[in-house]
Amino acid sequence: MGNVPKNIRKLILPFAITGKDRFKPFTKDMEMAAVFYLAERGRKKGEGRVLKKPEENLAYISETCYPIWLIPWKGRTLIFDGLEFTNPAISYDELPDIKAFERDIQASSRSREGYTAAISQNASYFQNFAGKEGKTIHGLITNPNFTKDLMEYLQDASEIGKESTTKAILKPLLDESEVADSIGELSDLRKMLMDEIQALGGVMKLLSKQTKEQVKALQLEMKKTAKVYDQKLRKLKPKVMAKINKIQEKRNEEITRVVQRYDRKLRALHQQRIRAERALERHSSDIERIEADIKVARENNDEAGEFQLSSKLDKIKKKIPLLEKEIKEIDRELENVEDAKKIDVSKARAKPNDRLEEAMKCLHDIEAAKEARTRMEQQELESLEEMTTSIIKQIDTMIKTKETALNEVDSLGTAERRRKYALVYLSSYFVCYETDDGKRYVVYPPSRVGSMGIKTKLKGVFGAGKMKSF
Repeated sequence: MGNVPKNIRKLILPFAITGKDRFKPFTKDMEMAAVFYLAERGRKKGEGRVLKKPEENLAYISETCYPIWLIPWKGRTLIFDGLEFTNPAISYDELPDIKAFERDIQASSRSREGYTAAISQNASYFQNFAGKEGKTIHGLITNPNFTKDLMEYLQDASEIGKESTTKAILKPLLDESEVADSIGELSDLRKMLMDEIQALGGVMKLLSKQTKEQVKALQLEMKKTAKVYDQKLRKLKPKVMAKINKIQEKRNEEITRVVQRYDRKLRALHQQRIRAERALERHSSDIERIEADIKVARENNDEAGEFQLSSKLDKIKKKIPLLEKEIKEIDRELENVEDAKKIDVSKARAKPNDRLEEAMKCLHDIEAAKEARTRMEQQELESLEEMTTSIIKQIDTMIKTKETALNEVDSLGTAERRRKYALVYLSSYFVCYETDDGKRYVVYPPSRVGSMGIKTKLKGVFGAGKMKSF
């Protein structure tokens, strides 16, 4: 139960308030006449020809004072219905079990595998609220139009004096202690929303902290993993390289033998070609010389010498095509040997590749294992960060929803500040109609009187359906 103040200010609000556009006084007689006119106009006269409804009798018209509480709260003023016709239920979203989530996260954080599994399992934990709940605040008036009108009318309120004794003052069904209880309920709701916002913020911090620790541990483990594999590679690499060097040395020796074998063939062929070229050059020189000698013999009419030289020239000329053919054959053979050399050298170079791959296999296996382990750990790290970010976004959405609900609670009532409780009586007229079937009630709340007539205000807490209880 809330604290009940000792001194409560009591005010009364007149039924008819003269508007700024009216200069002629609106007297009490005029007020009563206007209400009587409205009451008579609203009386059912028994219309209908076939199914005629019974005619109502005007039982009474009573000027009463309707109690409204003005309560200071958190720098604002809350308005309560003294007759408790208004009992709004302020709904709010129910959070998932935060403590259960925290326990699961903390218990699972002992191992990265357990923590990752817990995060994965709770990836949608804060996706939706657990449900809707409501808290009834007895008597609280939340109608903004009524609140606005009441605040405007309060400037015409006066302290309750002797003149109020002529009116029927309705005793509040919602007394001071019950108002204090309602304030306590509202304060509890506000505190609960604040606690929930704080709790959600705490979960967000816990989740962020735990994930950072897990990520840091995983990054250290990744460094250790890389270090272990690098050490294995450094330890094994000299042995592998020594083996590779031996294989390469043998390969180079084989290549040298192949090259030397073909080089011997090539040298022999080049020597043959040189001999053939020289013989061809020598025969060409002999032909030129003999042709010159034949010319001299012909000039000297030395027929025997000319015949002998011509025979020798014919023999030499027959050797020329043979030498040219031999040179061409040697060139073809040189080309074939060069091609064969390239092929055999290429084979000799390729032959140890399988052995090199076999020697390198152990290094490649370690490098592949290192890359696979690093990739898996990197994927685990990214997945953990992504899931954590997703859950934090869900929590942030819930915090914003709760902050909106808190702002709605904090904006209840009016921004007018007051220090004490006040009980404001609204002057209203209750009209009772009677038939054989029963009674009907109509209420006329405070009104503003202008030059053109009466404008009813403060309808927020009144209604014909509610008046049946009088």
